[in-house]
Amino acid sequence: MDTLQLDNALNALILEGRNLDAFQKFYDEGVVAQENDDVERTGRDGWIAGYTAMAQNIESGRSRLVANAANGDVSFSEWENEVTFKGAAPMKIVQVAVRHWKDGRVVRERFYHK
Repeated sequence: MDTLQLDNALNALILEGRNLDAFQKFYDEGVVAQENDDVERTGRDGWIAGYTAMAQNIESGRSRLVANAANGDVSFSEWENEVTFKGAAPMKIVQVAVRHWKDGRVVRERFYHK
């Protein structure tokens, strides 16, 4: 699969609500992940733990893939997320995920969002 096909397959699992399956299948064990300018997290297990902790605080949510593209070993996915965290008002989060791929797996991912 080329990079865009890999990104499409990963995004499809996320849209199906199968995020943990997506992480296991497509993320390298040593993946480095970062949100905006936050400290980088290294390792798939840590990434999954962070995602799981955040997901436990979600009352409801809906995600929409706006667009995606790839150039070489880098893919870009634009997302619109409507989410309600426990005890908070609904919010809309617009983000772009930039993924660097190697041998069919994400080795670096950075989210840009507001």
